[in-house]
Amino acid sequence: MIGHLGLYQDCDADQPEQKLHLETFSGDDVEAFIEASRAWAQHLPEKDRTWLKLAKGTPVVAPEGHTAAQMQMASDSSPRSAADLLIPKKLLDDLPADRKIQVPANPTRKARTWYHLENLLHDADNNLLDGWVCEEIGVTPWVSPWAWEGYDVIIDYSRPKHLMASFLSAIDSFSDAHRERYRPFAEKDDKGPMKNRLYEIIDRNRDGKMTATELQAALELPAHAQSISQMILYKESEWFQQPKIWDALDELLGHSGSTPHLNWLAGKQRIAELGWWRDVAEKVGLPSWGSAYHFHPVGLMGSFSGDRFKFSLETMKSIYPKLGEDRNGDLQKIADELNANLDFFKLNTPLRRAHFFAKIKQETGEALSIDESFAYKSSTLIDLFSYFRNNPEEARRYGYKIKTGKIKENGVSMGRADYEAIANGAYGGRTELGNRGISSGDGWRYRGRGLKQLTGLHNYTLFQRWHTKHSAQWPNDYADFVVNPDLLLEVKYAVRSAASFWLNNELYKIADKGSALEVVDSITTVVNKHTASHPDRRGHFVDLLKKGNLN
Repeated sequence: MIGHLGLYQDCDADQPEQKLHLETFSGDDVEAFIEASRAWAQHLPEKDRTWLKLAKGTPVVAPEGHTAAQMQMASDSSPRSAADLLIPKKLLDDLPADRKIQVPANPTRKARTWYHLENLLHDADNNLLDGWVCEEIGVTPWVSPWAWEGYDVIIDYSRPKHLMASFLSAIDSFSDAHRERYRPFAEKDDKGPMKNRLYEIIDRNRDGKMTATELQAALELPAHAQSISQMILYKESEWFQQPKIWDALDELLGHSGSTPHLNWLAGKQRIAELGWWRDVAEKVGLPSWGSAYHFHPVGLMGSFSGDRFKFSLETMKSIYPKLGEDRNGDLQKIADELNANLDFFKLNTPLRRAHFFAKIKQETGEALSIDESFAYKSSTLIDLFSYFRNNPEEARRYGYKIKTGKIKENGVSMGRADYEAIANGAYGGRTELGNRGISSGDGWRYRGRGLKQLTGLHNYTLFQRWHTKHSAQWPNDYADFVVNPDLLLEVKYAVRSAASFWLNNELYKIADKGSALEVVDSITTVVNKHTASHPDRRGHFVDLLKKGNLN
């Protein structure tokens, strides 16, 4: 997807306006991709089929005074839709209760549901219809967006010369002599595959012309607008600068050496300056010959975003049910960061999300702590860390003896200095973490932070490099986590640090192996090889799957 943002002045405007020129295209073999995608879609589960197809000829029963049985009888004489229309499941689910009638199955009929739809379908005279339509198993199919239902690839080899000749002819700017002279050029465009497809949809009176009125009327009919958005046009990009194709317009526009058309000369200069294709094609994998498959940006987005999973506050509260309402803000920030990067973080399947949060919940605890606590009992320090086994007097000096109030052996509550001393003893000098000696303070400075409890100078450095490498994902958000490790206490960075570990270690590939507990253990081994928390992490995973809030 590429966008050009800036000032643009229409020919009849008094002054320029800020506008966005947006294109979505691919240089890959889209036809082969769609063919493979359609084959793959046949094996997707029912829940992934999120668009209801109401085929041309669907009866639309008048809205008033009918029971389901009466509507079934009335359907034979009711108006029928004049074009296919795909309707997203979310639209149907969100209809009010009085606009849905569910009919259970019986020995002679399958279950069906009636929906009251207003101004979505249209009849043969292009009149929008208001009434009830029936969804029935085996009759009205549900399709996946990956089936690319209704999409067609149209190969168009016409050039600007053909398009301009067609345009000037349509607006009667030609004299009879010029019309005859340029008819072959105009017809190449008018009779080309792109125009033929549009004529089928738009040209109501079949006079071989498309007027602005006809185009506007077509776009006001959802089925026609959807059909137009499903055209994939294979055509040479206008950003592939070839002076000869623009010079070919000179005669049409009345430009010659003796009678220069100054505006057209300026226009060609502007076009030349915008011809970036050759400069970047090899670097970004675009075809060197300049042709690509062009998609309707809004239509494409609409096809794949209708029923997309999003983390909500309720989803996050189901993961951390013991958190008080005062932490709702943090939960919402986590949801926002995840939603903004769902595909990039490779958390775009329920299984991946469940495996991810099974680990995160173990790392952060029920209290969602993103700053490692060093409130340890003296005896626990000796059990856990070799430094304190070798220096038990320091364990007794810094750790607590009585849990309530964290009271130390000397009768004083633990404080910041104790926590720092414990962190430096536990993590200082740990070469596998990249930490320097105990006196360096690295143990405390690079203590566990973030959703994954990122620990050690080495891991902070890796995260720093990863964050910088992917800066395009969060433009104008430079951060140095080695110099400012406390940045990981900000929710967005806490989330990203966990995602970086998930991605760098390709844990999503392990997650894709399934929901067996052995898979959970495989991920745990990567996260913390020597942990004794395998049972707890399995429990988190099973609980998340059972709740189903990550589906």
